[in-house]
Amino acid sequence: MAGKRYFEKWRGKDTIHLLPHSPQHQHHVHSPSPPSPSEIHITMTMTGAYLSLFAFIAAYASHIPTNVLSLSSTTSRCLIRICHNKDCTKHGGGEQLLNVFRDLLPGASDDPPRVTIESSGCLSQCGKGPNVAVIGSDKKEQFFFGVVDPTTASAVLDVATGVEFPIQLLVAATSIVEAEHTASIDKKEAILSSVIAELSNEDSSLINSFARAHALFLRADARLDMSPADIAGAVDDATLASQLAPSERKVWRVLSSAHEANGNIMEAINAVRKWGVVDPSFATKAKKEIERLQLLM
Repeated sequence: MAGKRYFEKWRGKDTIHLLPHSPQHQHHVHSPSPPSPSEIHITMTMTGAYLSLFAFIAAYASHIPTNVLSLSSTTSRCLIRICHNKDCTKHGGGEQLLNVFRDLLPGASDDPPRVTIESSGCLSQCGKGPNVAVIGSDKKEQFFFGVVDPTTASAVLDVATGVEFPIQLLVAATSIVEAEHTASIDKKEAILSSVIAELSNEDSSLINSFARAHALFLRADARLDMSPADIAGAVDDATLASQLAPSERKVWRVLSSAHEANGNIMEAINAVRKWGVVDPSFATKAKKEIERLQLLM
């Protein structure tokens, strides 16, 4: 059955739910019909300002408070495994989907986190993907098939984990995916800037979220590719992203590139060293990169 978007009263507040029908029966996650790109992303020709999905929500759903996307309130911890096999990756799974799940989670408020997300080998469900397995505190494993975007990922979080996250993170995850698939560097930078602006407020669940760090290091990379490059802006973005997500290897790679472009070779080398520590599988590449940078000193 197709998914459905609907509104209801929950604890006295208007909330929006994005849920699949009968998930416990089939575990096929169907995405509700999303707004078209022209509805989501609006260009204001008068001012040149670029409005992302945040503006769409503000304009067409202003009666929905933006503080909460309601989900059930279970307190159990769980592990989400994202299939990285080539079949799932080809259809939008793998690292891209892993980052979508990370983008949906608010800044950590407890240690260890209630939801752990990790990559997985083949989940033996080929042809149904992208596939996701959720292992609860009871050690039982649930499979979800066809998890292809932020909406279906949010449905998995709702059905299988019961985590609560601000609606801004669903919006942010959707916009980040849009930015990653945008060919125009200027448009990409504009989309990411709108995400960062929305998440840079006093709400700690937003300001400390992976989604904010993700948007920051993607914008840093985009700023390096702009003509002319915004090198200072890229350094600032990547530096802040490294503080928010120090365990994300791509942060350090982008930070190294930004420092190199800025002429700070020693800082670039330090970032590459951190990259090799964070992800030992890249230690050999990091060593070669350090050797290359040392020749520039």
